[in-house]
Amino acid sequence: MNEQINTTQSGQQSTPPAAAAPRRAITNPREVAAVVMARMNQVNSKKDELAIAIHGMVDVTQQLARVYGEQLLVIEQLRRRVKALEAGGAGTVPTTTVQ
Repeated sequence: MNEQINTTQSGQQSTPPAAAAPRRAITNPREVAAVVMARMNQVNSKKDELAIAIHGMVDVTQQLARVYGEQLLVIEQLRRRVKALEAGGAGTVPTTTVQ
């Protein structure tokens, strides 16, 4: 498992965590700023990915809710039609059309 290489979404390969250089204390303010900015960029990238995923889920949920509502209407129309057929007898067809 230590020989396995992680691949990021951009297709670049990174070294596995076991092969990473040991951590050291950063004392230079420029290095601290660079590390902080790199981490902020990573967080923003992940935030953007999550936002896109959430928007996709919201779109699918809205579509499902709309289709579910349409199906409920169709079921209700069919229920009324069956009741009308049962009430009128098997040989007659109701003259009204429900849309």
